[in-house]
Amino acid sequence: MLQLQTHLKTKAELEQQMLLVRLLEDRLQELCLQGLGADLHFSRGQEAISTGVCSVLAETDYVVTHHRTIAHAIAKGVPLKPLVAEILGKAEGINGGMAGEMHMSYLPKRFMFSWQLVGTCISVAAGLAWAVKNHLCTKDIVVVFFGDAATANAQFHEALNIAAVQKVPLLLVCENNHLAGNVTPEYYSPVQREIQRAAAYGIVTSSTNGNDLGAVVDTARAAAHYVRANSRPMLLECTTARLGRHKQGMGDIRSKAELEVLSQQDPLRRIDVAPDVREHLQREIESVIQEVLAGPDPVLRRE
Repeated sequence: MLQLQTHLKTKAELEQQMLLVRLLEDRLQELCLQGLGADLHFSRGQEAISTGVCSVLAETDYVVTHHRTIAHAIAKGVPLKPLVAEILGKAEGINGGMAGEMHMSYLPKRFMFSWQLVGTCISVAAGLAWAVKNHLCTKDIVVVFFGDAATANAQFHEALNIAAVQKVPLLLVCENNHLAGNVTPEYYSPVQREIQRAAAYGIVTSSTNGNDLGAVVDTARAAAHYVRANSRPMLLECTTARLGRHKQGMGDIRSKAELEVLSQQDPLRRIDVAPDVREHLQREIESVIQEVLAGPDPVLRRE
């Protein structure tokens, strides 16, 4: 029998995970401003998507993602301390501090790959899904997260063509935040909704409010069941809003007034986490950060 993520059973636990992601990324942003972090990509405002989707997966399902990796890694169950160590380039990291934020993998939880180049993750995920079906011959599915701007990349279209023709068990999750860095959709998308692109390949689609945890869970559960039962790809579009800059090294063209309006959609406005739980999470994060900062840097070996 397939086992769902054992650490994500209740609505309260899911809400706590969303808050954990937010608090961790806020703390990492402080480190970036102090020169102790890298050029990181955060998921402020999008936490309900990673949390909701991963909560309906089996432990043995695979996740592939793009450059905005932290929330997805936590949602798939990657342990906090080695994850933070990897992000901060420490030897105790899940990849020895050598991969950093955008090229991580953690095979024990089947968090397979993260990719810097926009769109690359989708074609890789399609290949992995083919291997799961035809080589491993299991009922596991592959989930790939990507932004709406990735649908303007050739690799998105190549991947969907292969996935449709080969009938692979691939759940495509589009985190549609209506931005490509600071570029708006009229410059990279000729369609109103990204599900229109998938429909052109005969791929079943669904959409949901990516800022509503309950809506994401319900829609993702149905989507994952479809992909697993039929061994067919499906695209789930989650509309959302990124409430922070694209990355630490880039400014944001949106005004404070625009961001204030978008903040009304913040999924964390919908959750109810007790103050003592919040304080516990903050203490846990700070303890992990301090341990990691005191840890060894990776040793670079040259042949």
